[in-house]
Amino acid sequence: MASTACRNGIVQKGNSKSSSFKSRPHPSPSLGSAIRRSSSASYAGNDGVPGRVRVAVRLRPRNAEETVADADFADCVELQTELKRLKLRKNNWDSDTYEFDEVFTESASQKRVYEVVAKPVVESVLDGYNGTVMAYGQTGTGKTFTLGRLGDEDTSSRGIMVRSMEDILADVSLESDSVSVSYLQLYMETIQDLLDPANDNISIVEDPKTGDVSLPGATLVQIRDQQSFTELLRWGEAHRVAANTKLNTESSRSHAILMIHVKRSVVGREEDLSSEINHASHLIKPSKPLVRKSKLVVVDLAGSERIHKSGSEGHMLEEAKSINLSLSALGKCINALAENSAHVPLRDSKLTRLLRDSFGGTARTSLIVTIGPSPRHRGETASTILFGQRAMKVENMLKIKEEFDYKSLSRRLEIQLDKLIVENERQQKAFDDEVERIHLEAQNRISEVERNFADALEKEKLKCQMEYMESVKKLEERCC
Repeated sequence: MASTACRNGIVQKGNSKSSSFKSRPHPSPSLGSAIRRSSSASYAGNDGVPGRVRVAVRLRPRNAEETVADADFADCVELQTELKRLKLRKNNWDSDTYEFDEVFTESASQKRVYEVVAKPVVESVLDGYNGTVMAYGQTGTGKTFTLGRLGDEDTSSRGIMVRSMEDILADVSLESDSVSVSYLQLYMETIQDLLDPANDNISIVEDPKTGDVSLPGATLVQIRDQQSFTELLRWGEAHRVAANTKLNTESSRSHAILMIHVKRSVVGREEDLSSEINHASHLIKPSKPLVRKSKLVVVDLAGSERIHKSGSEGHMLEEAKSINLSLSALGKCINALAENSAHVPLRDSKLTRLLRDSFGGTARTSLIVTIGPSPRHRGETASTILFGQRAMKVENMLKIKEEFDYKSLSRRLEIQLDKLIVENERQQKAFDDEVERIHLEAQNRISEVERNFADALEKEKLKCQMEYMESVKKLEERCC
């Protein structure tokens, strides 16, 4: 881990290795299969799989203003992509070196950023884990470009949000699975629904037993295709609060939070070992329906800013204060988690309450910190880098949550019951038909016997009459 090679954020001499983003979050096959075979309805009690927060750095190229203003100055950062290191210059002869999980130059493509940073998290979500991808950095350093770019004019510029949904829809089966989306903004410590602007004060609900956070008042839209998702993003982005500052002409004044809920049907098999006298038998129960509910959270944080540089005043000043306070609360939580503190101040901000599963929780988390090259903003760049360094020390415990799918079982039992009813009716009709056939056959036989008996009786009667007549005739002849 980078934390073993760094002290106070500075790389020490000697060899050090950084963990790769590309490792899949789920455990080894043997452990994974054991998890899938578990008969418990929920995996909340499972020990989980360790997963450190992965952190990447992305350098923004100089903009037009910096090209002119900083023409006589070198960039304040130097990237060593092969070593996954970044040098932050103090002056012309001294610099601090930091190591991250990945370092992206200003020429890095959106596709590469997605595949390295976000795709492993998306794969985790499809496997049943919760996942978080978050962008942090000074205002104007490319957070929204990295995460929320729609790519209407240039598909290669598509951001992490769009690419994530493409991979999710390509992997799920919409016949048995479901994908739904909420899109929110945290503005001035108020959670607002970007898909329903009238819904501007959503409450956070925490499960007292598990601590899980939910937003039952948020709009939840089921996604069937990529186009409808893109339209939702466009609609939500149009309602996000933004303003023109000295540092950024379209400065986001709120934290945007996209939540993608994935529900997948899986089939588990419950195994039971039972022993009899002098004999052990392995009994395998029929497969049972399970459902995996996972969530991908993509967080586009509003940029930190220094008031004397951004020129914010009036209401914009209050917005900037709120942004900085929430980012400060997040930083305090990261520090507490990195230092294994007994108390983590999660309740100091709604942002930290929403992200409690992302840092120190059960989610697979990737953080991308965005920085600019300008030496005039070296202080903000240093603060961003140190935030990323501390985040790398946070360890999560990834857990799959599988629940018994009662609805699926109920539907299956209803189908089986309908089949049994139809089969029972068929057998009953066959039985009734057989009884009727036997009854008719018996009646026919009885009628035939009665006819035969009547015929025999009539014959016997005629025979007796004939014999009687002959006897009378003989007696008359004797008398004469």
